[in-house]
Amino acid sequence: PRTDGRYAVWQARQPNGVFDIVYADLTAAVITPVKVTNSSSRHEISAAIDWPWAVYQFKPASSETAPWQIEAKNLENNSVLRVDATTQNQFTPAIHAGRVVWQDWRDVGPGEVYFADLESGERRRITNQPAGQYNPVIFGHTIVWQDNRNTQLDLYRFDLRKGVEER
Repeated sequence: PRTDGRYAVWQARQPNGVFDIVYADLTAAVITPVKVTNSSSRHEISAAIDWPWAVYQFKPASSETAPWQIEAKNLENNSVLRVDATTQNQFTPAIHAGRVVWQDWRDVGPGEVYFADLESGERRRITNQPAGQYNPVIFGHTIVWQDNRNTQLDLYRFDLRKGVEER
């Protein structure tokens, strides 16, 4: 599960074996789960939330080798969009203020950190290292991730305003 402080989001296995995404308002008098996704033919996992957006990985349940992709759903108007089109795996999305980060396997190495702004449509690659970058998170203008470029996992950050990366 992940939370933005008011809402929690998680993946739930359905009776047919696929995973869907569910959220709940933690401030409600009676906490009632609400389905974000409801598909019998796709797995949706690894959700994150920052109201009104939920982001998650998805792929067809019928193909174990299909790449994981990332979608964003606006929970106020139910619109859904692909965060970034690629034919490679995208993992562990995180969101804050309509900005999404994720681990993307389209480039060299076991994953780079990518960024997308859901409002402006801006998309860009944040890291460019042959070693793996994992589990990115975003808050405000700061992106933080685990990075294996020094043969051990270190934390790195990137300031979107300054365009500066630091260990």
